[in-house]
Amino acid sequence: MFKLFFGKNRMGSGKVETRRLGVKGMNGKANGKTIKKALLTKTGVREVYLNRDDGVVTVLFDPALTDVPALQEVILRKGYVASAIED
Repeated sequence: MFKLFFGKNRMGSGKVETRRLGVKGMNGKANGKTIKKALLTKTGVREVYLNRDDGVVTVLFDPALTDVPALQEVILRKGYVASAIED
């Protein structure tokens, strides 16, 4: 199941990049909520979709304001390991 959440809207390039991250251990409602809240506080993150069944987080962000390694670091600080999923 996907849920949509909107993050902080900061001035940036206006471009939006979409990336999927596999998150080890994100399988419960509380885990997803923790990760979602953390990502939405990151400058440049626009939207977050969670798929707890697959352990996948889809993040829409402004690449002028953040990048995948920074998103992975946010998740790591919450105690989870995230890896980029290449399409």
